[in-house]
Amino acid sequence: MDYTIIGLYLAIIGIVLATVYWLVPKELIINYFKNYSVKSYVEKINLRSEFRVAIVDDEIDSYPVSYIKELNFSVKEYESVSFAHSAELIKNDLLLLDVKGVVKEDLEEGGAKLIKIIKEARPFLPVVAVSSGYFHTELNDYFKSSDATLNKPINEYKIRELIYELKKEFFDAGFISINIERSIKRLELTAYKKNKLNKYVIDFLSGKCEEHVFVNFVHQQAMGESQEIIKNSKILLDRISND
Repeated sequence: MDYTIIGLYLAIIGIVLATVYWLVPKELIINYFKNYSVKSYVEKINLRSEFRVAIVDDEIDSYPVSYIKELNFSVKEYESVSFAHSAELIKNDLLLLDVKGVVKEDLEEGGAKLIKIIKEARPFLPVVAVSSGYFHTELNDYFKSSDATLNKPINEYKIRELIYELKKEFFDAGFISINIERSIKRLELTAYKKNKLNKYVIDFLSGKCEEHVFVNFVHQQAMGESQEIIKNSKILLDRISND
């Protein structure tokens, strides 16, 4: 064995590595080998656990408010609002909104119109449209803007199941982040590309990556799972932004 040749090879390798070390930005080297986890990122930012429910209804007594509070949810009650209150209402995590008799400017259809205003201001705030009877045909478009519907009287079991379901889908950051990672794991990609997808999600959540860049990258890489990854990432960003 010619140790001189081996030594020469090792010297050349050393020179190449040293050159790379000095010429390539350290952040690029670290990022290449770093393992990214959306779930870990969410855990580190320490989001609040309090879940805020707002009820807008001129018949508050038809809701089991005390029971909802016993489930450790924060509850705000509004018997009457105006369209201008939308800025205040979107600060909550769930909105239960009656269709009639609650908006001062339009007692007939104001609640239904308010759903549309709120969804335009904050698309991923879950809104439940509540009615005392059958939904009127002329209000169908507005009800389609809601995430769920309820008829009064509202029983405890039904409201509990609905709140838990919407809380998990729109508020529980840990659950949402796990769903994103599961979608990425299902992809037929190399471990490196899956890790890069996780990084792009984190960069999008932290404001380091613009939405159009993020969406384009996910569409290119994720194929069949792209819609789920993008939707859940946007929900998670909304959750973080409104903490």
